[in-house]
Amino acid sequence: MFCSRYAIPIVTGLTVLGAVTAFAAGFNVTSDTVLSGNADVPSCNNSATVKYQTVYDDQVPGYKVATATVTTASGCNGMSYHVSLTGDGKVSLAELTGVLTSDGSAAPDFSSQRIPAASVLGVAVTIVGPPPGA
Repeated sequence: MFCSRYAIPIVTGLTVLGAVTAFAAGFNVTSDTVLSGNADVPSCNNSATVKYQTVYDDQVPGYKVATATVTTASGCNGMSYHVSLTGDGKVSLAELTGVLTSDGSAAPDFSSQRIPAASVLGVAVTIVGPPPGA
């Protein structure tokens, strides 16, 4: 009685788990095919650079981050980007997203966020999305 009482639910659970695992293993997310969400695009990320520019702001007081110029290969045009300014301990100070222009560049404007330039210890960019026309 003990065996049949627990054996049937356990066998059923293992069968369902095996079927779901096999089904999920069939999904393949790459930079060319996106089944759900977006994927990083290695060739665009490898060629991407980001540099931020500063301006003086009396309300900071001092220099603040104005824009962050993103450049990458022209074949990456129309893809989405994510720029992140980080501070001590790699804590995010500000993030902006957008779409690369026709030459694969962008200039997200951080000036309204009044991030003191002295607080910025890192800046990163990630290019995501399927290649244009995919």
